[in-house]
Amino acid sequence: MNVRAVVIDDDTLIRDGLARLVPGLDVVAAFAGVPGFLAAAPPADVVLLDLALAGTGARPGPRGPDAVAAVAGAGFRVLVYTGERRRAVLVACLHAGARGIVHKAEPLDALASAAADVAAGRIVITQALTGLAELAGRRGALPSLSPRERQVLAGRARGESFRSIAARLFVTERTAAGYMDQVKAKFAAYLRDHSPADLEHALGLEPLGLTDRPPA
Repeated sequence: MNVRAVVIDDDTLIRDGLARLVPGLDVVAAFAGVPGFLAAAPPADVVLLDLALAGTGARPGPRGPDAVAAVAGAGFRVLVYTGERRRAVLVACLHAGARGIVHKAEPLDALASAAADVAAGRIVITQALTGLAELAGRRGALPSLSPRERQVLAGRARGESFRSIAARLFVTERTAAGYMDQVKAKFAAYLRDHSPADLEHALGLEPLGLTDRPPA
């Protein structure tokens, strides 16, 4: 029996093409963003979700892990179908409720197999992303940053001084530097060989990145 799938992807070729190209997949509906999908809420065995959704209008819908959380929170099984390779972003998607991840560079039969497995209630991470499950499950492998730590990291990633960051956030310069010290403590090994800008990108926190959120 075919798997009933919904596709959420802002790429027209993906939305229109998967139904024709993937045997065993019955695409019952396709949407360019999460809000349209949630409004319609068509019955499906699995939702194939892209992460880099452009969105439209004054209030674009969620992207990245937030999109996963919104769809999974509505009671659907989510299979992430993405070109994203940053492990920090993908692990965040698993923590947000994704049941599987397939990279768009993989053969279409890998997508068909993963969709069937997720529809059957199994967790799927394909060969192209080997090691992701271990990283997701390893305690302390992916430290989280507080809103203030994110804001200070963003400033330092752009070469902003602690004095400027402190003035912008209405805190003391010492407090701003302290937040950056906390970031360094959490990602000490990575920051030995990488810049704050590299870390921001790796975590998907750059402006309009997949895990970027407005400050609290």
